[in-house]
Amino acid sequence: MRYYDMLQVFGSSRGRLSRIFLHMIDYVHDTFSDKLYMPTHIVAARINDYCAAISAKGAPMDGIFGFPDGTKLGICRPSPRPGGVCGENLQRHCYSGHKRCHCLNYQAVTAPDGLCIHFWGPMEGRRHDTTMLRESKLIAHFHSHPEVFEERFLYGDPAYGVQDFIISGYKGNGISDAERQFNREMSRLRESVEWNFKCLKTLWPFVDYKRTQKIRLSPVGKFVKVAMLLTNCHNCYTGGNQISQYFEIAPPSMREYLIDGPI
Repeated sequence: MRYYDMLQVFGSSRGRLSRIFLHMIDYVHDTFSDKLYMPTHIVAARINDYCAAISAKGAPMDGIFGFPDGTKLGICRPSPRPGGVCGENLQRHCYSGHKRCHCLNYQAVTAPDGLCIHFWGPMEGRRHDTTMLRESKLIAHFHSHPEVFEERFLYGDPAYGVQDFIISGYKGNGISDAERQFNREMSRLRESVEWNFKCLKTLWPFVDYKRTQKIRLSPVGKFVKVAMLLTNCHNCYTGGNQISQYFEIAPPSMREYLIDGPI
């Protein structure tokens, strides 16, 4: 619903409606941000089911429970800040040479039930996925919960390499046929993380419309993070999405997702 439509329904000014909207963005973000970083109570209760669902779809190794990746969402080109620090060049930091646009980076981990069990950011558009992984301290979080994540792994693209709790495909021209087949099978399953980003942009196209995403004027990062939280809630409320249907594992109920423990 547009602001113009709400003006007629609620009889309030555009400015007042905008303040209410921003207040609710802050409230939802601050109240439920832990559900985005890593809802450990959900993951602990379902991690074995995650691994089983991925194995059942033909994964050539056991213990995989999710797929990490980064996404870049476009923003309006930042203008120089009046009275800013000498040499400050925010538009250069936000420019991605790979995507050839100004954007912000976000890191996500998708589980086979369609939940985004980890969403972190934003960072400047020029940053690499491995930089986001380091800055998010996700690996340290896994180390601090060995009872949940020991002998469990994420499967990412080759940029992540092989490290604690993360594996990726074989690299190089000299890999064997078996290693090439491993890469092929795991890449097919890893596509699910792209489906999650598609769900986000389909449900909330506002976050992908760069002309309205103006950093320093709007809390752009909070808009995107709240949108991902609501995408998870939509998945729970409707009983699944494209990802959960593919892996044949239903998401938790919305009450179970939003409280600290199963019911």
